[in-house]
Amino acid sequence: MTAAQKLKPEPLTVSALTAQLRGLIEGRFASVWVAGEVSNFTRAASGHWYFTLKDAGAQLKAVMFRGFNLRMKFDPRDGTEVIARGRLSVYDPRGDYQLIVEEIQPKGIGAAELALRQLKEKLLAKGYFDPRRKRPLPRFPRRVGLIASLSGAAIRDMVELFAQRWPLTELVIRPSRVQGDGAAAEVAAAVRMLNHFHTTRELPLHAIVIGRGGGSTEDLWAFNEEVVADAVFNSVVPVVSAVGHEIDVTVCDLVADFRAETPSAAVVALTPDRREMAAGLLELRTRLYETVDRRLELARQRVEQLAARPALRRPLQRVRDLEQRLDTVAERMERAATARVGQTATQLAALASRLESLSPLNVLTRGYSLTHTPDGKLVRDAAAVRPGDVLVTRVAAGRVVSRVESVEGS
Repeated sequence: MTAAQKLKPEPLTVSALTAQLRGLIEGRFASVWVAGEVSNFTRAASGHWYFTLKDAGAQLKAVMFRGFNLRMKFDPRDGTEVIARGRLSVYDPRGDYQLIVEEIQPKGIGAAELALRQLKEKLLAKGYFDPRRKRPLPRFPRRVGLIASLSGAAIRDMVELFAQRWPLTELVIRPSRVQGDGAAAEVAAAVRMLNHFHTTRELPLHAIVIGRGGGSTEDLWAFNEEVVADAVFNSVVPVVSAVGHEIDVTVCDLVADFRAETPSAAVVALTPDRREMAAGLLELRTRLYETVDRRLELARQRVEQLAARPALRRPLQRVRDLEQRLDTVAERMERAATARVGQTATQLAALASRLESLSPLNVLTRGYSLTHTPDGKLVRDAAAVRPGDVLVTRVAAGRVVSRVESVEGS
């Protein structure tokens, strides 16, 4: 073996070289912050996130395992400028070096604000903010559910105001934390529980109020969580969101059927003021009395006008007038009938006289007679009969039946 051969190093396998490189990289870059733009973002079935960080001159593959990304408040979509913290490593099967990300912060905007923007975009696309799905509030609620912290001033203010404005409303209080870790889950669970009471008819509700006094953005963050938005959206009972002050607008406010600036404003929106109602009823009663008085006065005047009419002062006068007219008409009809009968009798006598003058019987009274056969055929010519025929001769007083002995022509 030559000296050169003795000095030649033993060759490394690819795996060994890759392992050495990984050890160097991981030792040198155990924790590093990298700024770049997210691209090629994918979410694997395992829950891991795979993406690339790039700038104008280079790109770096990155992975964020499920255990870390579950704590993320926003999604690092393509095009998002971020700052990522993690450690560099080498993926042996491909020999690629990559950044194993443990934390991501949006660049130029807070993570919470970016998460809120993304959640609003998501809920808007799902129709959570659609005004057409929002239901009207009841006019006179008989039972209302309240979700609030028992230690806060909001619950006390609402209870007192309900008692002042409309004490007929029964209140069902479901305590819940309204800030801090786990508050969003408690609020959502309270909404679902009150809905369960309503749907099972154990405690039918007309509305649910989610109330909380003012606070910082962090204090109100529980009402910007998706779990609360889902619970409010799926509620079968109308929900009033009374979170924070007028300038504070949370996701819960946007999804709810009605948004009140304060818890007290929620009570005002839900209930009538009994004092205003009483005053209104008194006014209505006064108007009713005035209207009835006017109607009675009009009716009295109408009765007086009717009573002044002759038909009512002398009710039989009209009947008597009609009776006189009837008597007059009857008399005229009787005279007309009598005249008509006399005229008709005269005409009949004239016609009878004319008929009498034309009757052949008058000729018989002067000595003439009529001869005819037994079947009534008048004999005008001797040639019309033969010896032996029976003839009937009509004279002025009776008939003569004879038999022809002989026939002589004229």
